[in-house]
Parts: sequence; structure tokens; C-alpha cells
Amino acid sequence: MMRRSLLTLASGLALLSPAGAQVLRPVGQPYTVAPGLMGEVNKKGEGKPAEDVSGIACAPAPSGPRTCMVVDDEAAGAQFVTLDGTTLKPGAIVDIAGRKPPKAAVGAPPTTGDCTLGQGAYRELDGEAVAYAAPDFYVTGSHGCSRRGREFKLSTALLARLHPDAAGTGASVETTYRLGDALRAADTVGPYVLKDLEPREGGKPLSGLNVEGLAVVGDTLYAGLRAPVLDGAAFLVSVPVAPLFAPGDGPLAAKPVTIPLALGPDAGIRDLTALPDGRLLVLSGPTRNGLSVPYGLFLAELPSGKVTPLGTIAPLDDDDARSKPEGIVRLGPGRVLVVFDSALNGAPREYAVAIP
Repeated sequence: MMRRSLLTLASGLALLSPAGAQVLRPVGQPYTVAPGLMGEVNKKGEGKPAEDVSGIACAPAPSGPRTCMVVDDEAAGAQFVTLDGTTLKPGAIVDIAGRKPPKAAVGAPPTTGDCTLGQGAYRELDGEAVAYAAPDFYVTGSHGCSRRGREFKLSTALLARLHPDAAGTGASVETTYRLGDALRAADTVGPYVLKDLEPREGGKPLSGLNVEGLAVVGDTLYAGLRAPVLDGAAFLVSVPVAPLFAPGDGPLAAKPVTIPLALGPDAGIRDLTALPDGRLLVLSGPTRNGLSVPYGLFLAELPSGKVTPLGTIAPLDDDDARSKPEGIVRLGPGRVLVVFDSALNGAPREYAVAIP
């Protein structure tokens, strides 16, 4: 029945593909990023400049600077950033994954799953998305097999809630494994958890799930999946926040809800941001590397999953064809900021987007 529903949804909304929508290009000059935005940090505390920015979220502010958080998918945590006009000023780094599994993490760590090469080293968080819901930031790992190594790394199976301190120089961190419980229990997408993400000769069938978007609306968390995409539908998995972080090592005590979004063939969710009215702004893009699928923006209504295309994002006019949109945050009415993976400091650009 769910399969038939997805076919109906995909065919009924086929004309809403961003391919037929307006092409969005940056307005104004690229934003300035002050020195200090970091990617991977080694054991000596030496870091590399951020080149794999994968998510951004900002606390609202009526005027003046905004407190934001950025993740780089090669890092073990996330970093505070102040957005002041058209300048991003990097601040404190908050370690989330650490060098060993956090003893205080609630829930039970998942098993290896079906990643072709099995258990990998405990390393980076593979942070893919950030969300903000007052007064906290939320950061998630990918919850999938590593894309190139096809290994399971426990460090990527964490969801964190960060409570900033009064000075804005650090945060207390809570971690949980229960987002993985929600993904495994979710209708339609549960069977795709911890399976390979990219084709491999002699490997297991390509059918993996990974998380790349995150939003919190009210008391509900929404995980946006880059994959799988079935019959032109990508998926949100929603779950109440409180059971995710409840004390103890027991499993998730809540039933997740799977919401299909008709974004088009091979178009998964690359980021989410919550709008003031409770709708979601969705950044879409290819489920796998090498696919000719445009990056697009959609407006999604909750809980129905009805989507409205807002436009496709034109490739950056620069020397690095690898740059791809990976994070989005609302700046104000009709204005969004997009950050790019495989670009130094995320190459932040502002776009004008008419949101009905």
C-alpha cells in the first residue's frame, strides 16, 4: 500500500519538479568568513581549514548579530559562528564525538549493520546537519555507512543537543543513539539502515540510508534523508524530541512517522530549515555522487508533506566544479543563505527566494 501511495504521490506532483522552476543565482558579493573556521582537528589540536561544510543553523534575532552553528563532516563536533551582516566570525569549537564513544550517551549503540567492510574506526562525527530550537542547537551524524570506505563508524550514529552557555564560548552536550532507533523502526525506510550508499563491484546491493537534514518544530524532530529515494519521493522521519534524550540505555519509547516528499527522481534531502510558521524549507540534491540531478529548494508543509518548488540553485561561478549546496538558513523574508561543500569555508552565498 505504501509503495502504491508513493507512485501516486510522485506522478501527481511530477510537474512540481524544480527542473521547471526558476534558476536561483547569488545576489550581492560572497559573504566574508573571518579566519578560524575549522574542519578536521588532529590529536594535537591542530586543525585544517573547513572545506567540507555540511550544515548551518542560526538562532533568530530581531536585529544585529546572530548566533549560529556550523558543521564540517570531517570534524568531531561543531563550531559556533556569529553572523554579523555579511560576515561570519568563527567562534568556539564544541567536541561532540570525542576520541571514544561518550559514556553519557543515552540509548544503546547500534550493531554494525550491513556495511560491506563492517566495523570501522571510531573517528569523525560525520556531522551532516544542524537545527535550532530555542534555546538549543541539535547536530546529527550521518547514521549511515561511510560513502567511500563502506564501513560502519559508531561515531556517526550520534545525535547531539547543545545548550550554549551564557557567554557563547561553549555548550553543554547531550548525546543519544536513539535517532538510529527511530530510523530502523520507521515505515518504508527502516530496511535501508546501515547498507552501502554507493555502488561497489562485488559489494552488497546499493540501498543505504543516510541523514543529511535536520529540523526541530515545536516538540518534534525531523530527520531529512538523502537516501533512499523511492518512486521520486524522499523522506522525513519525525519523532518527539523528549524520548530521544530520556535518561537510560533503553530503546526509543516512541513511534516514528515517515513523511514522503515528492522531490523528483534521485533527488534526496540535503538540508532542512524550519520557517517561523512551522513549514520547512528543503534543500534537495542528488542521492549519489555523479548523478545529473539539480540542487533545488522546496517548501514543505507539515504533517502532510505537500511540497512547492521554489527554484533550482545554479552552480557557483568559480574554478571548483566540485562545490555543491549542503546547508541553508533563512536570513529574513525572501532571503536565504546557502553554504557549499568542497569549497573553502563553505563559500556562503545569499539568494533571493520568493516563499509563498
